[in-house]
Amino acid sequence: MPAAENKETVRQIYEAMERGDRSVFAEAVHSDYVWRLAGRYSWAGSFEGQDNVRRKLLRPLFNQFETEYRANAVNLIAEGEFVVAEVRGDVMTKSGARYDNEYCFIFRFRDGKIAEITEYCDSDLIERVLGSYGEAVEAANG
Repeated sequence: MPAAENKETVRQIYEAMERGDRSVFAEAVHSDYVWRLAGRYSWAGSFEGQDNVRRKLLRPLFNQFETEYRANAVNLIAEGEFVVAEVRGDVMTKSGARYDNEYCFIFRFRDGKIAEITEYCDSDLIERVLGSYGEAVEAANG
């Protein structure tokens, strides 16, 4: 798939996420996609496959949100099988703290769908507002 089409897919994902609609994203990923959070903090690591990403990353994350999570793509750059997105999140947590993180996502496409996501973000904000990954998993599953 040409870079322009990959970029359009990511644009549509964030257009939907500005409205709180995550279904466009779910339809745009391979069932075996990998989401990697880069860095050295408790949430960092790799999550493989749609079900694993939902259970082990998104459930502990979204369990902490009071309002609908929204995200806005500020910049999109595409070349070959990669799309880079500068993104700003917008959500209130159940604890009353804002979790408005800023991200750089690198999307790698395969056969017209997202095969891999690498996420760079404000890891200090994650730890301060959301707490450790282990605590978030326990709260989501408890």
